[in-house]
Amino acid sequence: MMVDPEIGGAVARLERLFEEKLSLRRGALEGRAARARRALPRALRGDLEKVAEARHMAGHPRLARMIDRAAVLAAAGRVELHLKRLDIADRRRGRWLALLAAVMLNLLVVFVLVLGLLAWRGYL
Repeated sequence: MMVDPEIGGAVARLERLFEEKLSLRRGALEGRAARARRALPRALRGDLEKVAEARHMAGHPRLARMIDRAAVLAAAGRVELHLKRLDIADRRRGRWLALLAAVMLNLLVVFVLVLGLLAWRGYL
């Protein structure tokens, strides 16, 4: 399978960034891109699809001539730049804070319900 070295290098860099930043270790670029859809902005989803399609087309000699290399490399560069900017610690901290907020809200609701029940039964 012949692949353009520039496109192949861009895909390899994207796969490495998917592994490092989004913990997507298994599968080819297409599978990782499908699992990473929610983590990417809408504009970058199209760019990632363009890169995945170019990677697929690069394996076929006749289809490889139809690839717009400049557009594919620009799209890969935009996705790569976004993935490099992701802060893993901030994402982890955000998940923990969201979990803590949900637990606190649930505790508050239960506390208010218990107080309401006690007032209704006449104990308060």
